[in-house]
Amino acid sequence: MTWKRPLLVYPYSPDKKSEQLYGGLAIINPIGLEIVATALKPAVEDLRLVDMRLEKRPLEDLVREFRPDMIAVSLMWGRDDYSDALIHNLPRDTTLVVGGLYATRHADEMVEALPEMDILAIGYGDETLPRLIEHGSPEGVAGFWYRDRATAYPPDRRKPRASKARPDETGRGTRLSETAAHLIKNPLYPGRTIDHLHIDRSIRRYDYPWLTLKGDNVITSVGCPMVCAFCKWRENIFGEAQPWIGREAEDVVAELEETDADIVHIVDANFAADAERVERICDLLIQRDVRHLYACEIRVNPLYKNARLVRKMEQAGFFMFMVGLESYQPHLLKAMRKGYTVKMARKAFEHLRETKILTLGNFLIGNPGETEDQMLGIADYAAELGVDFISPNKIYAYEDTDFERWVLSQPGMKVAGRRRYVVSDSCSLEDLRRIQAGIMLRFLRKHPPTIPYRKALAHPMVRKIGREKVRRAMLRSLWNHVSDVTFRRRAVKKLVKYFRRPSRAAAV
Repeated sequence: MTWKRPLLVYPYSPDKKSEQLYGGLAIINPIGLEIVATALKPAVEDLRLVDMRLEKRPLEDLVREFRPDMIAVSLMWGRDDYSDALIHNLPRDTTLVVGGLYATRHADEMVEALPEMDILAIGYGDETLPRLIEHGSPEGVAGFWYRDRATAYPPDRRKPRASKARPDETGRGTRLSETAAHLIKNPLYPGRTIDHLHIDRSIRRYDYPWLTLKGDNVITSVGCPMVCAFCKWRENIFGEAQPWIGREAEDVVAELEETDADIVHIVDANFAADAERVERICDLLIQRDVRHLYACEIRVNPLYKNARLVRKMEQAGFFMFMVGLESYQPHLLKAMRKGYTVKMARKAFEHLRETKILTLGNFLIGNPGETEDQMLGIADYAAELGVDFISPNKIYAYEDTDFERWVLSQPGMKVAGRRRYVVSDSCSLEDLRRIQAGIMLRFLRKHPPTIPYRKALAHPMVRKIGREKVRRAMLRSLWNHVSDVTFRRRAVKKLVKYFRRPSRAAAV
């Protein structure tokens, strides 16, 4: 007998800031867990996926109702008090599996912090969990660590587990009476395919908003051929370089035809790595009159090379490009290994200005040698290009990378905080936050939001979907932001910090 009723849990709080894309404008569906569920569905009698960010009922009620024989928790973006408490309070008579990006990269931490965990799934769950279900136990199955105790096995072999957990000496975690069981570490299973990226949407129980419209998220490729010094998007779950692999255009469009969302976010690290594939996708969307508004991350390179492709993407429904511009200083672009020049960026935005595609320019501040005036100059550069929205982000340096070593080799430079932000003796983390606010204010004076508002309503796909529908969604989203107490509090805090900045004279 094997597991037949898995319950898959995305364990993060609705208040977790990192889960609210672009200040709450969108919530991304747990696409990795949905891929796992798609792979598992043919192998089980029934399954359920629970997203605690959107779930209105207590998890214990859902467990009682569904009666799972396995609970699989996806720790993608780290642990916090909310996710820890959720895991500690799961029923003791059900096999508990923990997996995900964070769990894979911090396996030893999982074993120590989660004594109630029976099995740790390391790697890609859509590759490993179906093999676990088929085998009926983790014994000898690559990709799993497990505690050698009866509770790690299916219902017919499982013995009663201690019904209660007691706090450990620190009061932060829990310890169970059977945690002394021997830990078995099977070898890794390094597989990575794109076989299950076409999600079975029948497993989804929630609506995921974009603006205030119905949203969806699709992944059409894995990996990235770029080698940006500060970025780890090109890595796989094991921290290794992941070759770019794209799904066939026909399969991508078939999935896009299945969703009833108004806005579809393509979450690829590099959607347009193969420009011919993108053009084929656009041709099919146009031929079949598939009506969605699409948002995606895209690099400067395909935008400057091919004006025809940019216009075709607009016609197919591409509505928002998130473009990694990073800097307008040539030496910093070179240090970041961005693979393009300022001249190429200007050419790309010449092509974009011929369309009604909205653009969000992502920039990085705090680079070695960068002055406050240079950082504030981002606003002028973005307005000159015609960027519609900007996101000035504090640059951070991943541990033990060439970029970190380069940063630390510069006079007065260091990293700070959990995110390992790049700071200097003359520019602290608080200074960078103040400069961020200054960049935003300066940009808004040069490029007020009325400009992208009018541009959005003139987009050809907006006219097809309904200008009034999109207009109401944009205004409701703006109102939701303005009326949100947390948003107002954060905005006022940033403004106060900005206007209280030390004068240049005092600083000298």
